[in-house]
Amino acid sequence: MASGIRWRWDTGPAMKSFLLMVGFFTRLPVPRIEFTEERYRKAVKLLPLVGLALGAILVLVSAIGFVAPPLVRGAVLTCAYIFLSGGLHFDGLADTCDGVFSGRSREQSLEIMKDSRIGVFGTLGIFMAGLSYFALFTAAPVPALLVFPVCGRACCLLSASLAPYARADGMGKTTGLAGGPAAIASAAVSLVCASFLTIPLLLLVALFTAASGVPAVSAVPAMSAVLPENFFVAAALCSLIAAAASVLVTVFMTARLKAKLGGVTGDTFGAVIEVASIMYLFASGIVCQVLAL
Repeated sequence: MASGIRWRWDTGPAMKSFLLMVGFFTRLPVPRIEFTEERYRKAVKLLPLVGLALGAILVLVSAIGFVAPPLVRGAVLTCAYIFLSGGLHFDGLADTCDGVFSGRSREQSLEIMKDSRIGVFGTLGIFMAGLSYFALFTAAPVPALLVFPVCGRACCLLSASLAPYARADGMGKTTGLAGGPAAIASAAVSLVCASFLTIPLLLLVALFTAASGVPAVSAVPAMSAVLPENFFVAAALCSLIAAAASVLVTVFMTARLKAKLGGVTGDTFGAVIEVASIMYLFASGIVCQVLAL
């Protein structure tokens, strides 16, 4: 009788938690995991890993930058990011803009945010975010594409830890309840680890550009005479500084949301993710210019 090896993928608790987050916050095809509030609350601390998965895919998509003009690269990456995330956080950004900038009371603002219809401020918020992504993606170095989704989702955990949940109910309440020291630690560790992951990524890109003959400047920032011997460390430092800028914006944004709404909601988490992500891309570009990377 012929015999063979049967492969079986046994998803443990950690993998189930990760797949639950991927299924909730992306459009990536993953096995369906049964939802429980307890599992969700425990799994939400893995949200930065979801960002890392998105970033890794965007790095692969960015290969089009080797053969396409910058404007095409920016358009493709913007569409890819929105498609992969399902536009979920853009919806939260729009609702937050409609509520916060309505000039209404706390209760009225929260009601506006629950309305499925989009208003003028929400439309402007989506337009400005999409335009920002398009402009920043045209020139973003490959390492920044890996880290910015991690940064946005880590800042979401930070925001959940800095303010109470503003509503009595809602899906975002589970995320808010999951905040605290463990969430802050998860956010900090993920930001540091993701920043230093840029070092092996830069090495891979450098090897690829050397083997293919493509000019390195199209994928990796050109290094001047400032710190040539510390190129990779300087790139990681650039990422950490950009992440720190996103954290500062998140702290300020959360404080303003707490003053306006009495706390945070699921919609504001989406807004924080997008604003922090854009801030990371913007700050990393500025820091790279300042450090002549």
